[in-house]
Amino acid sequence: MTAIAHFRSSIAAADHLVAMYAELRRSRNLGQRGRLDAANVDLLSLPRAAVVASLSALDAYVHAVLYERIPLALQANPVPTALCELMASTLSIKNGTTFRDALPLLAAPDSLSELCTRLKDKTLAFLSYQAPEKIGAAYELIGHDNIFESVAGLWQGPGTEPDDIKRNLASYVKRRNQIAHEGDHEANGQPRPMQPQYAQGCGSFVDGLATRLNRVVYGV
Repeated sequence: MTAIAHFRSSIAAADHLVAMYAELRRSRNLGQRGRLDAANVDLLSLPRAAVVASLSALDAYVHAVLYERIPLALQANPVPTALCELMASTLSIKNGTTFRDALPLLAAPDSLSELCTRLKDKTLAFLSYQAPEKIGAAYELIGHDNIFESVAGLWQGPGTEPDDIKRNLASYVKRRNQIAHEGDHEANGQPRPMQPQYAQGCGSFVDGLATRLNRVVYGV
């Protein structure tokens, strides 16, 4: 399965969560719109989860692209500077102990493949690619500097300049972090309001971003 196909499967989970919210409103005879009372405010967990699912799908997509494209970038001429710096930190030989640790990799029949595996397991797997600066840095590793400028060139309509795209993404990531790390509560303990339209907007934006990121790298 391609990275974008896996993304489509993942982002569908966000749509299902919003649809579930609407269905539960109907089953509880709450109508399609309107403020929820205390007895039904639990339903807001669904659009909140949809926001988290959307950003998680984007994160997984960027990881998949890196895992696929870094081995190709290592064969480029020249190899992207950012990737060289990261590889240098992955294969750091400063003394006998670190040389012994690196020896299996150096002696491997396909040392570049082994190096990519080490980079994935020891570094990339622990990184999150959701915030604009993180995504920008990720694409520099595979030779796509200024990725948001490239994406903006493929995105028509208002609010699609590079700074607009980064600002919108940062806003959704901030809300995602508030949901995941703060229970989406204000400082006074009150839950932040959440409309299903917000979750739908997040999913639509992330889908559009991933689609254009894919077009920049793969041409489709």
